[in-house]
Amino acid sequence: MAEIRRRPHRRGEARAAVLAHARTVFSERGYHDASLAEVAVRAEVSETLVYRYFGSKAGLFEQSIIGPAREFVDGFLGEWEEQDDPPGLEEKVRVFVVQLLAFVREHQGLLVAWALAQRDGGPREIATDGTHGQAVRRFAAALGGEGGDDAEMAVSLSMGLILSVATFADLMFAADSPNRDPDRLTDAVTKFVLAGFLAQLDP
Repeated sequence: MAEIRRRPHRRGEARAAVLAHARTVFSERGYHDASLAEVAVRAEVSETLVYRYFGSKAGLFEQSIIGPAREFVDGFLGEWEEQDDPPGLEEKVRVFVVQLLAFVREHQGLLVAWALAQRDGGPREIATDGTHGQAVRRFAAALGGEGGDDAEMAVSLSMGLILSVATFADLMFAADSPNRDPDRLTDAVTKFVLAGFLAQLDP
């Protein structure tokens, strides 16, 4: 049997390579059919090293798939929390739409992997992680103030709209449609989301 040749990596480079290839494998195979052995081969590291860094397949999934989403939420909301004079609702909604659209467009494979894991049941520790619910509550508090359940509903529906537009815009509009223009799409989604918030939070 031919020996598998592995490219030498520095510690940080090896970890980054494993995370990058894990996202690809999870998005292609789904959680249950993905293997640490395949991730290791693609990243050109040993499977032992993958276990040393992440402990298990669930640990690798959490850090490669859920981790970036959590970092996005923390960074996004952290900017508002640090401001002495935070923007009004309309500006908050626009920033929310613009940044979430950009994140989804950049990480479509990540979101596909997460969706597949949820569809297939995923590991217990991931299925009950509550990351999405926590993000919704934090966004609702930032955007809707004391809106409570109504604000959470507005955020959840808004996120669904944004995910759909970012993922399926090419299917939703003809190739020559001006509605495929990213700026035009962003403006339209912002108006829909803002109108939804105002309607949902109106006492």
